Amino acid sequence: MVYKESVQRAAPRERTRITGSVTCKTGSSNGVVVDLAGEGICFQLLFDIGARIGQEVTIRSEELGFLSGMVRWVRGDRIGIKLNLNSNTAAQISSYYKFFR
Repeated sequence: MVYKESVQRAAPRERTRITGSVTCKTGSSNGVVVDLAGEGICFQLLFDIGARIGQEVTIRSEELGFLSGMVRWVRGDRIGIKLNLNSNTAAQISSYYKFFR
């Protein structure tokens, strides 16, 4: 437990319950964005899609729109996704904080 307390995050995380879907070349699943930061998200999958570290993924949700990124970690039914940072991604996340939070 000491390890978790010593981890420094690159960006603060916001707990969310955004429903959406994630797709990679090995499959697609609905699920929930359980936390959101400017650089990445944690997505809880309803079905195992065989996501692997380094795979490109796309995320679709009503609140966030269409985002793309890369799988950074996989732990059980959750995957960590590093978002492709560009002005469109920043605008979509900013819009979520402004209108849906």
